[in-house]
Amino acid sequence: MSKTKRPTKWPRIYKVTHRSGQASYQLDLGMVDGKRKRVNFPTKQEAEAYAEQARIARVNEGMLAFSLPTDIRLDAAKASHMLGPHGVTIFEAAKYYQKHVLAYKAAPCVKEIVEKYIGESVSRNLRPRTIGDLKHRLTCFAADFGESKLAEITLDELKEWIADDGWAMRTRVNFLTKISQLYGHAIRHKWADSNLTEHIDRPAVDDTTPGVFTVEQAERLLAHAHKFDLLAYIAIGFFAGIRSAEMARMSGKNVNFEDKTITVGADAAKKRSQRIVDMQPALLAWLEPCKAKLQNGGEIVDQGKFRRHKELLLEAAAIQEWPANGLRHSFGSYHFAMFRSADDTAHQMGNSAEVVHRYYKALVSRSEAEKFWALQPRMPHCVGKELAPVAGTDESQ
Repeated sequence: MSKTKRPTKWPRIYKVTHRSGQASYQLDLGMVDGKRKRVNFPTKQEAEAYAEQARIARVNEGMLAFSLPTDIRLDAAKASHMLGPHGVTIFEAAKYYQKHVLAYKAAPCVKEIVEKYIGESVSRNLRPRTIGDLKHRLTCFAADFGESKLAEITLDELKEWIADDGWAMRTRVNFLTKISQLYGHAIRHKWADSNLTEHIDRPAVDDTTPGVFTVEQAERLLAHAHKFDLLAYIAIGFFAGIRSAEMARMSGKNVNFEDKTITVGADAAKKRSQRIVDMQPALLAWLEPCKAKLQNGGEIVDQGKFRRHKELLLEAAAIQEWPANGLRHSFGSYHFAMFRSADDTAHQMGNSAEVVHRYYKALVSRSEAEKFWALQPRMPHCVGKELAPVAGTDESQ
């Protein structure tokens, strides 16, 4: 007659002999929070006392489950069904939710974080243009997610939002950049635990060929620029490659006729890094009518009248369209084609040689570059008077 095996009493107690020869008693409590839990005691009596407490706690926890409302037990069953195939317990899921969601319940909503970030950016003395772009893009983001917490926005929601059919690839990249900065700001203030934009692939943006003015167009613009108080702006843009935004922050004090240089100070430079630009003979000749004004510290361009005067200049020069950054791109193209040094062109423009090779190589021929740098005013000594008509325009007929 076989004997019935008595069930092992939980939790099991083992006697363990250590290398030192000393013995202890170990309780095996099984899997707790996904890990096996074992507890050691110096005496068997202490181990049995702890085991009894564990058995009582286990019974109480089991009874607690029966005391839960039906809807909670049903939710627990559904949750277990969802998590089971992934080897995740309900308790583990709750801990994750507590760490990644509940911890940020007290965080400001997106709209408030945007306001705080823009305010902080203003206090950091960023360029007005940078602040304007930041406001535009983050205000759009807040318009759709303003009342939510950043931690509540899902990756799928953000992907769907950024994939707006009406946006070009470059626009999407720019939005992702600003939103990424917002997440970084929130993480630093412990309002979010991760940057979702890091999990979104940036769209591929095709390089566009910079638009440049032909030599004939450049000549017509230079010939008519003095009529609209734009001669200094056009000449410096063409023959020094200084950005429009930089010129707006500069004055004649930056132009040194004696040293034949223009200093783009850190307060004016796009990247806050000062650079010295050489003044070529063509630039010195075209700036002669503006020399007195610039030496007295006069402005290079009147921003209040610029847009209207630019339109009038285009009309007078019989040019239909002004390429984006046309003056600067023309300088880069003609300078590289003429002097054949990517390093020198990059130094003058405040860029890298890689950028010069990538955007300005082979856009114009050497012969065209020679013509461009040979452009000279017909009557540079006549200040305030019209220059001689340029061949090929209505005025020369």
